[in-house]
Parts: sequence; structure tokens; C-alpha cells
Amino acid sequence: MTRERKTPTEPAEEPYDRLVGRLEKLVAELEAGDLPLEKQLETFAEGVRLAREAGARLDVAERKVEQLLRADDGSVEPRPLGEEGA
Repeated sequence: MTRERKTPTEPAEEPYDRLVGRLEKLVAELEAGDLPLEKQLETFAEGVRLAREAGARLDVAERKVEQLLRADDGSVEPRPLGEEGA
């Protein structure tokens, strides 16, 4: 008899606003210029990771919006936010 191993549950995805807040804090730390070189490199690497994750989330959100705006014929007509009839 084989037993299945349970995989640990993944942590909940961090809210986008908190992600951007963390990125802004890292940018401020780097701009202050008070960090030693090694810490600057670590902070920069973390900032790149956060920026990529935030960008990926924006891409997903854009695709969801396009799906919601898709016309019956499959075309997508971009409209400014707040446009009447939207």
C-alpha cells in the first residue's frame, strides 16, 4: 500500500496594494543611499522580483478586463474608463 504525501499548502497570494507598498519601501531604502553594498544588491534583487510579480498581476488583470469587454464577434474595443454605456 502506498501513501500519498501531502504537499504543504502555498501561502496566500499577497494583495497587490501591499506588494506595491513593499516595492515603494525598497525603492526609498535604495534612494536613501545608506545601505552597505551587499544589502543594496539584496534589496535591488528583491525589488526586481516584486516589480516582476506586480507586472504579471497587471497583465492578468488586463486580460480579465479584455474578456469582460469582448464583443460578440470576439473583437475587443478598448474604451476609456468612465465612458458612458460601459
